[in-house]
Amino acid sequence: MSKGENGSGSASSPFEELRTKYSKDWPAITGARLLTVRRFRDLEPIEELSSDNTAVVVFGSFARGELTSGSDIDWSLLIDGPSDPAHLRVAQEVRRVLAELNLPEPGTTETFGTLASSHELIHHIGGLRDTNQNMTRRILLLLESRAITNEIVLDRVVRGILNRYIAETSISWRGRPDVVVPRFLLNDIVRFWRTMAVDYAAKRWEQSDKKWALRNAKLRMSRKLLFVAGLLICFSFELNPPADRDDIVSDAATMPPKLSDFFLGQMRLTPIDLLSQALLRTDRAETVADVMDSYDAFLALLGDEANRQHLEDLKFDDARDDEIFERVRALSHSFQRGLTDIFFNGDDMLRNLVVKYGVF
Repeated sequence: MSKGENGSGSASSPFEELRTKYSKDWPAITGARLLTVRRFRDLEPIEELSSDNTAVVVFGSFARGELTSGSDIDWSLLIDGPSDPAHLRVAQEVRRVLAELNLPEPGTTETFGTLASSHELIHHIGGLRDTNQNMTRRILLLLESRAITNEIVLDRVVRGILNRYIAETSISWRGRPDVVVPRFLLNDIVRFWRTMAVDYAAKRWEQSDKKWALRNAKLRMSRKLLFVAGLLICFSFELNPPADRDDIVSDAATMPPKLSDFFLGQMRLTPIDLLSQALLRTDRAETVADVMDSYDAFLALLGDEANRQHLEDLKFDDARDDEIFERVRALSHSFQRGLTDIFFNGDDMLRNLVVKYGVF
């Protein structure tokens, strides 16, 4: 799935519009988007590993266009078709190419760096078979994924997932709906956000001091941004309705596939672009400063090798008086203040959608 112009932001992207409107630079965000473009070109050797029913897909900061010098590369070989023993060899070749490029390996949870089947992603939504790993892969495919090879396969799987969510939601739309919010998808995005928070606490308990501060910083900032992006996508049909909105909702038979098309288009925007859209709609300079200045400073902090290593090594008991961790906390408070203003103070429609669908 393409994220803007390889994540860099074209001249017409919401992020670039926001920069122009407020005459702001945000060099860390801009630099991360440009670094993503350069790293994407480095991965050209992987393009030869394509097939009709597989795609090499990246997630995380790479897919969001927020790559910094210390970022690892979360990836999966997405399979949408019959199983083939050759798939494992393709995955092994991807690992070899990444190692030759000196790109960090994904984490040890095996959520990434391996094979992922479209069957589980589409059919195991909720219930006992929907593991944390499966849910994570599915939601991240929707919110932060990019295809290095065979974008058609990625779009096909994402569309299949969207069709599941919208088909279930459409049961509650009787006649011509006044408000279109995909509740099934929204509930799963909320569940994912709460699961990330609970899993952070679980890792803190099980792994003690190991990288806890870096995970904490990401939960406060980039993970929260991902949740914000999911909310904005779910509300986007009302916040940014298409020109043919009335035609779409007037035909119950064709509405689900047309809604899938619309939401797929929203998912092609990066989280930063989705957030920029909301800020352009809110049109409050103080809110823009709270949100974007703090996020830019966060990316700058992670892009500093010494600071990133400091957070990786910081012990829990030493955090209270740690200057760098206190900086992270201060940035997260500013970020949260701006988000609160967006969702509850700046826009009556968005506030009402959050209260009715996000809370109750």
